[in-house]
Amino acid sequence: MKSYVRISLVFLTLAASMGLLLRLMQSGIPLMNYKYLLHTHSHIALIGWVYNGAFIIISNLLGVEHNKGFMRLFWITQLSIIGMLFSFPFQGYGAVSIAFSTLYVFCSYYLVVLIFRHTSDKPKSTKSRFLRWGGIYLIASSIGPYALGYFMANDMGDSIWYNLSIYWFLHFLYNGFFLFVVFAYLVRDNFPNRKRIFILMNASLIPLFALSVLWVDPPALMYFLSGIGALLQLIVFAYLIKGMDYKITHSFPSMLLRLALIAYGLKLVFQLAGSTPQMQEFINNTVPYSVIGFIHLVMLGFFTLFLLSYFFRNEWIRLTRLLKFGTWLLIIGIVLSEGLLFGKAVLTQLSILWLTDFFPTLTAVSSLMPIGILLLTISAFGSQVVSDQLN
Repeated sequence: MKSYVRISLVFLTLAASMGLLLRLMQSGIPLMNYKYLLHTHSHIALIGWVYNGAFIIISNLLGVEHNKGFMRLFWITQLSIIGMLFSFPFQGYGAVSIAFSTLYVFCSYYLVVLIFRHTSDKPKSTKSRFLRWGGIYLIASSIGPYALGYFMANDMGDSIWYNLSIYWFLHFLYNGFFLFVVFAYLVRDNFPNRKRIFILMNASLIPLFALSVLWVDPPALMYFLSGIGALLQLIVFAYLIKGMDYKITHSFPSMLLRLALIAYGLKLVFQLAGSTPQMQEFINNTVPYSVIGFIHLVMLGFFTLFLLSYFFRNEWIRLTRLLKFGTWLLIIGIVLSEGLLFGKAVLTQLSILWLTDFFPTLTAVSSLMPIGILLLTISAFGSQVVSDQLN
């Protein structure tokens, strides 16, 4: 598993570096096609880092780290990611990038097949239920890319349906598949209220998608549905926190897990607040700040810190001083950039001029993240095995 983790960290480093390049371009430095680089950044971050991380967790939870089917699938998936890495920057959504994206989609389908196959002995266990339904939502997310292809072929790239297809993909990927893999790890068979958690999480997924359509000024029913979905997830979070085991209070992995859960709790609060017309007006007026801030809160604050916590806890990455220093730089970068993004959103809504050189400042702060990620990646590749004396 260590090699899988290291490869995933390389993709995280590349995604973070591309994120910094995007910040530089927002600051007025022309480097390359912004839209193409944005596509590359998002795909490598989502698939090369978070999807790979979910794949590693699934393999570990199912005890199939050395299963030939999983091993072959992992390496074929890496081929699809590398193909996207070297095609999206030059053509955006073109023939080559779409071909490699399609390869990833079919790899994800086979992952779902393997999940069902390797949970057939205990299909009703809590872990199996979360992994199986996570797989179902992974398949559901793929409808988004298919729809994108149709809309692009019919010159509908500027339509609301094009954007809704992206939101569909993202919603079922990270609110469905990614999140259910996290819950498969956190919620065990002896976890209090595990059945309620599982039922409520499933019940929340469909209505919560309504949150992604509120920007088009839909009927009031959509606000009601998104509010129901957001409220159900908040209830689940309360059950989760109440049932968590906090006996290990001083370890570095536990600290990262706590920070990840704080970020997840903030995400849930923002979801509920975003289910009101007033907050939607605020979001529509501050998209470059509030929406990007929310996405990074989820992907960096929650999923990235959770994955690092999981990898450290399983000792696939040794906790050296360099690694801890890099991780702290990442955390500081996340906190400062989120503060800037959401602070700018609030002040923009209030028509208060503040920090006119906002993007250069944000770029400087954001640079802490790729530097920190690079340091912890270098540490993970270190050949010397360092005993973890710092837990």
